[in-house]
Amino acid sequence: MTDSISNNSRPVQTDVSMRKALEKSKGGGFAGAVTQAAPSESEIAASKSAAAQRGAEVPGFKKITERLNKEPEFDRAKVDSIKQAIQNGQYPLNPRRIAESFIALENLIAN
Repeated sequence: MTDSISNNSRPVQTDVSMRKALEKSKGGGFAGAVTQAAPSESEIAASKSAAAQRGAEVPGFKKITERLNKEPEFDRAKVDSIKQAIQNGQYPLNPRRIAESFIALENLIAN
């Protein structure tokens, strides 16, 4: 397989072993492994709590947690509505703005 984005003839690296492991663990094809359900709010909270307990010994952890607590909460409903709009082809895209963003990004990289 070649890299079609940059039109190079070098082969694209693929991780076959990871793909096979995912197929075995899900009992199906690779596509089935990609569409997993998002974690629930309680699972996210439990994960955060466990991480906080493990990280309490890390120097500077208190400052980091204070900074994170100041961040706004994640709005799952908004993300889900945007995903649905994209899937339905109803998400507004401005090709000119996208192109200008790419140009700005390339200018940052070139400098």
